[in-house]
Amino acid sequence: MAVGFLLSSLRRALRSIGAVAVVLALSGIVTGTALAQQAGNEPDPDNVRNANCEKLPGGNAPVQRMARLEGGMSVRNLEMTYFDKPLYALTANDLAYLRELWPQCGTFEADVADRIATRLGALISDAKGARQDSLDWIAQVENDIATLQPGDESIRKIHDLWQEMLNREFEMLQSDLQYLARKLSEKRDELYAGQQPRQRTLVNPFDPGAPETRSLSQ
Repeated sequence: MAVGFLLSSLRRALRSIGAVAVVLALSGIVTGTALAQQAGNEPDPDNVRNANCEKLPGGNAPVQRMARLEGGMSVRNLEMTYFDKPLYALTANDLAYLRELWPQCGTFEADVADRIATRLGALISDAKGARQDSLDWIAQVENDIATLQPGDESIRKIHDLWQEMLNREFEMLQSDLQYLARKLSEKRDELYAGQQPRQRTLVNPFDPGAPETRSLSQ
């Protein structure tokens, strides 16, 4: 009787131990799965960076050909875009990032990427400097024409400034040129209006307008 009771107790204990082991095993599987899923959801820095490969070239600037230029580049080229930005908006940080991104995306080898980024940075810097000279000149022109009074000399001054603007055309952005052209045209109209008893209708910036007619009795 005692032996039977002992065997029964032992069987119950083994069943309890087995149940606990199963629970622990299942807990381990679940925990391991959760950890694996967590690790899979963590962003891979390389994959995040390489996602920007889709932004290349992101414009119409032939950076590899531009990097082979022996001289400087026209200020107008600053309006070209790369990596979804106009060249004049590319910062030193942008170029440093592109230097690393190009080899990862298979765009250029590392040594080529380094040369292109360095040369492109120098070209952009020089062109931006030339544009700044034009912006300073435009500011000076605005100050000068503000003091002009109606008269032939002032009209000639506007004409000369217009021609100088055209000579500097490729030293400024298209938007800079349009801005100055508008300012000169407005001042020209103002000078003509102040010089004549009635404002003339002009065909082009320097057209003198239709001549005034007089009767023979005058």
